[in-house]
Amino acid sequence: MNSHPDTALVAYVPSPHRGYLEFFRAHKRSILYLFGQSFIDEFSSLTRNLPGDAPEEVQTMVTALGIFAEVRILTKGNIAELSQFANIVMPDEDVAHKVAGTYLSGVPVVFDGSWRLRWHWDASVKKERPVDETTVSSAAFDRKIMQKAYAAAEMSSDWWRQAGAVLVKDGEPVLAAYNRHQPSEQTPYLYGDPRSNFEAGKNIEVSSALHAEIGLLTEAARRGMATEGADLYVTTFPCPPCAYACANSGIKRLFYTEGYSLVEGSNALRARGVELIRIESEDAK
Repeated sequence: MNSHPDTALVAYVPSPHRGYLEFFRAHKRSILYLFGQSFIDEFSSLTRNLPGDAPEEVQTMVTALGIFAEVRILTKGNIAELSQFANIVMPDEDVAHKVAGTYLSGVPVVFDGSWRLRWHWDASVKKERPVDETTVSSAAFDRKIMQKAYAAAEMSSDWWRQAGAVLVKDGEPVLAAYNRHQPSEQTPYLYGDPRSNFEAGKNIEVSSALHAEIGLLTEAARRGMATEGADLYVTTFPCPPCAYACANSGIKRLFYTEGYSLVEGSNALRARGVELIRIESEDAK
């Protein structure tokens, strides 16, 4: 995408990593406006962005790179400056769209989606469902157990995804689990999560988190609790490694509510005779 001297590049930049540098160089003839703190404070997802530096620090770092003739911080007091530019370019992500919709109404904005800059809502909330799900349930018992799974999920310290699981034997819930980081639930907040080094659906096994399904199955093994013939309720359809473990655990039915970005594990589950049942009810959450 070509940029012009009369172009303003407007973006939230938590830290100028390689992806941002490539994005900047593609628009190097622009004047860069970094989201100021007043804009960042409007979005909880940005205020809890652990790698995020102060806008003034980012301004200093980016200016030192010599890519732009000028780097400014966008505030509610100077946002009117953008009207002087013939072209405004923003990254194609949720926060940029919201800021443009709120503060740049009627102003033509080009959203450049050519770059992977950061995890944001649209990039993280893919919820595919397996094409071979056999049943959709709205039974009161299934909703009740799924509510227990969601209650377990709320105990997770993982800000990225909270998942819960409940094992049911002979019609009774006997064990619950949620995704938790190892060796401490605070590990990602102290050292970061290696999962953040990869894009959606890539290298999902590289993480400091023990998924709810594996945690539940290992706890059942620790207690000497057989899972043969049991039912497993999970808030989110299992990732492939968890699906493989579930398929070989002897469970007969897998209940879930939310889809997931990867559902290839459904083939292993079906091959082991596991019935896939989606619980479709707002009451389940």
